Amino acid sequence: MTLLKKLLTPMRINDLELRNRVVMTAMHLNLTPEGKVNDRILAFYEERARGGTGLIIVGGCIVDDLAGAHWMLDLRDDSCIEGHARLAQAIKRHGAAAGCQLYHAGRYAHSASMGGRQSIAPSPVPSRFTGEEPREMTPEEIELTVRSYAEAAARAKRAGYDLVEVLAGTGYLISQFFSPVTNLRTDQYGGSPENRMRFGLEVAEAVREAVGPGFPVCFRIAGNDFMEGGNTNREWAEFAVELERRGVDLISVTGGWHETRVPQLPMSVPRGGLAYLAARIKERLRVPVIASNRINDVFVADEILRM
Repeated sequence: MTLLKKLLTPMRINDLELRNRVVMTAMHLNLTPEGKVNDRILAFYEERARGGTGLIIVGGCIVDDLAGAHWMLDLRDDSCIEGHARLAQAIKRHGAAAGCQLYHAGRYAHSASMGGRQSIAPSPVPSRFTGEEPREMTPEEIELTVRSYAEAAARAKRAGYDLVEVLAGTGYLISQFFSPVTNLRTDQYGGSPENRMRFGLEVAEAVREAVGPGFPVCFRIAGNDFMEGGNTNREWAEFAVELERRGVDLISVTGGWHETRVPQLPMSVPRGGLAYLAARIKERLRVPVIASNRINDVFVADEILRM
């Protein structure tokens, strides 16, 4: 397999050794109707680990009561740790590293998934994704939400995961704060790019403090919102630089928001067609970068690693 030498080369992320550079990113599987780890999701991920994947990231895992989403893994309190420990062990027993993605949907959370409660967001900008309008978060709610991310990260570490990832792109809460389309605030969390980054950077700092210096922290960001008036690759690269300065060890780059009309996953998109987004961000960073979206061929993956 000399043709795949780059892809199959081990690497380190902080204190974590990966057997190769194949990453299975987090995805919504609809396998956990109560949010708890069960035999179906254990079998799904264990099979992928057995197949030789280097790093498997599970999730998203909701961090508080307003994080939203049906059938997603739960990480809101300590009662969730035991199930996650089973999942982490199922992945690790086959030589893969196990990561856990922390998730808050913000305005992408539908009231039906939260007992009829209204979603929260930086500003009350209606969502095409849900057809609903969120309410603006108070400063106190922002502080509590940052804390929720940190507490969930600590639970993930206690459960035995090797890495924690924060979902900061794709139109979810952190990217809603970063985008001038959905952040109309006039306080310290709105206005300038620096202010709009603030919430996400506070999450990064809180998560790092919660898990300690040696534990790998990843942020999954957009490579481009692909939204009119939204952030482009240039703005996301600036955000990635600031994340690196705050101790983030790994940046995972996906495509745009769920509301975008730019295709990102269908077969009509060329394999590796969005890897350029990750490549441009990597130019600004020292930490490793994950490219994603339509990379479902090992030879394409190896070629991307040589970019």
